[in-house]
Amino acid sequence: MSEVTLKIGEVARRTGLSVRTLRHYDELGLLVPSERTCGEHRLYSSGDFRRLLAVQHLKSLGLSLAEVRAALDDPGFDAAEALAGHITAVEHRLAAEQELLTRLRNVQGAAETGWEEVLTLIALTARLSHREPTVRLRAALDAPTSAPLSLLVENLTVEADPGVQGILAWAIVQHGPDAVPFVTEHLADEDPLVRVQMSFVLAKLADPRAVPALVPLLDDPDPEVASTAAFALGRVGGPDALSALICRLGLGSGTGGEVLGDAIARFGDQAIGPLTGALRSGTRDVREHAAAVLGFIGSAEAAPALATALADADAGVRLAALVALGHLSGQMADDAIGAATSSDDPRVRTLAARLTADRTPPPAARTR
Repeated sequence: MSEVTLKIGEVARRTGLSVRTLRHYDELGLLVPSERTCGEHRLYSSGDFRRLLAVQHLKSLGLSLAEVRAALDDPGFDAAEALAGHITAVEHRLAAEQELLTRLRNVQGAAETGWEEVLTLIALTARLSHREPTVRLRAALDAPTSAPLSLLVENLTVEADPGVQGILAWAIVQHGPDAVPFVTEHLADEDPLVRVQMSFVLAKLADPRAVPALVPLLDDPDPEVASTAAFALGRVGGPDALSALICRLGLGSGTGGEVLGDAIARFGDQAIGPLTGALRSGTRDVREHAAAVLGFIGSAEAAPALATALADADAGVRLAALVALGHLSGQMADDAIGAATSSDDPRVRTLAARLTADRTPPPAARTR
């Protein structure tokens, strides 16, 4: 039984392709019919039909007709390389479409008042993206009352000039609490510089709603991001921010540890209770760091806990507690420092003697 063949019109009806397209495929050698009638009419076999389906499937992936023919006929055709190229092209198109979508959303609000406002906003957008920093800076100065928050934040994520960055941050802060969700959205950006910038903006906004988004950054692998998050949490304040900072005592060293300590110290007397708790029961590094931060705060309320820490099993903690007591005023701090002059630890004993001398007024001052 001979194989059933289909004329070009029937193939067109079954596939939804035009006759013209099928003739074009034939001319390209992409789909050459297996047979022809005496009148040169094309006849397509079931094998031709299967090849046509393969052509359509490969076209649906974005391959050109030349690539489709190579994929079907060239044994050396690299499918992985071809698909990788198309993936890159699609990603670029998606990025361009996303950029367009962002621009449309940015001008949507202005469209409610008329095309004049739309054109004004488009002009401002162009100035914010100008290659000259001075033009971008002037545009940012004009932006607080005329640019949507999303536009300002997006521009800050790509701005490289420090001066323009500062003005954009200022413009964002002028929007107050409304800016928080727009800024926190970028705290997960893959660029650590963006995470730093957004943390600084949140520090200036000082809105408690930013705390849950800032806390994870305390463990960021980039030290500058972690330090900036600590700085921001110190500026924002609140019990959740303080608790998160206290939990990181002893984890930072150098500049990171100092920034963390400064952030906790901003809470003042609110931090004394958690710090004295850490001084009593934390690890060695935690106890030493807690003692140092109590010294930064300088409250006489910390004197009892610091005096107790002078008997700590670790020499570093004892020394940190003594240094902290040196920043405190009051009789209890004086007594603890005086008692430390008889310590078995030579470093503590030496420092206590020096602190006692510094805290004791000269004879003339005592008799006056």
